Amino acid sequence: MKLTKKSVMNNAWKFARNGAKRFGGSPKEYFAEALKLAWKMYKQIRDKKGGRIAGIAPWFIEKTFGHKSMVAQINNSVFIIKKETEKAFYIEAVAHEGGIDIVNKFWVPKSVCI
Repeated sequence: MKLTKKSVMNNAWKFARNGAKRFGGSPKEYFAEALKLAWKMYKQIRDKKGGRIAGIAPWFIEKTFGHKSMVAQINNSVFIIKKETEKAFYIEAVAHEGGIDIVNKFWVPKSVCI
């Protein structure tokens, strides 16, 4: 699942439309609660990933590592922030595959993190 701020908002509208369809009324009436639910889900994913970052833009991972398969591996990793500057994080992404820990270390701009 791609995790971006746009996807959080899309999920909120999806929840609102489902609420309106199920209980009647307008999706606007359900949006406030749906947004709370969408952000709660995001925070659960973020906490599962290490606490400060829930995901990194797939285009950035593909550009950095040069292969589409790295997108899935990095997105399934736990993110450990080793260093931080004003505009970037130095991340250690640890993926557990087949009983082996695969560690990728790289700098990522804060603007592509969610």
